[in-house]
Amino acid sequence: MKTKNLVLTAMAVFVAATVFATQLPTMNVIPVQNEKALVAFETMSPANFELTLKNQRGETIFYKKSEEPAQSYKLVLDLQDLDDGNYHVNLKHGNCNLDRLVTISNGKNLKVGEEIRMFSPYYKFENNTLQISYLNNSQKNVFLNIYRDGQYVTGKKLGKEMCIQKALDFSKLEKGTYEVVLTNNSNEFQFTVQK
Repeated sequence: MKTKNLVLTAMAVFVAATVFATQLPTMNVIPVQNEKALVAFETMSPANFELTLKNQRGETIFYKKSEEPAQSYKLVLDLQDLDDGNYHVNLKHGNCNLDRLVTISNGKNLKVGEEIRMFSPYYKFENNTLQISYLNNSQKNVFLNIYRDGQYVTGKKLGKEMCIQKALDFSKLEKGTYEVVLTNNSNEFQFTVQK
């Protein structure tokens, strides 16, 4: 009886995971010719997207923002003018961020890393308290910085645990508009708080 329940439970989890997985966007980066790569994404639910290519220093080399919700997109990136090194292809689609590391060597050899899936953090500001919840799939250090009128106010290292949940007290800060920036290894998430 225990074996039967275990098998049924395992099958239910597998089916649920399969159904859930098909709803998430996927992004492929495929070397197609010398110094060119096909970037393609697909998803079940249309949403606006942002596609960026950044170098190791975080400088944006290519940026595309959709004008309307899309379920798929394809683009051939010409990488011939780029120096050898590591580059990040990042797709923001709804609350999901997909990232792939592309390494260029000898001026034309492209190596594409595994897709890393991240989700945008959840923010809620209520009663002078900012609540933040973030699923840190990469388990890299996460930092939170707060700015007002472009000036740094305060910051905090949130750690590198898989599940980060923090509450920040804003009661001692002056009334105004604050920009909250959460960063991890290669992504930045911004949220505006009106106090």
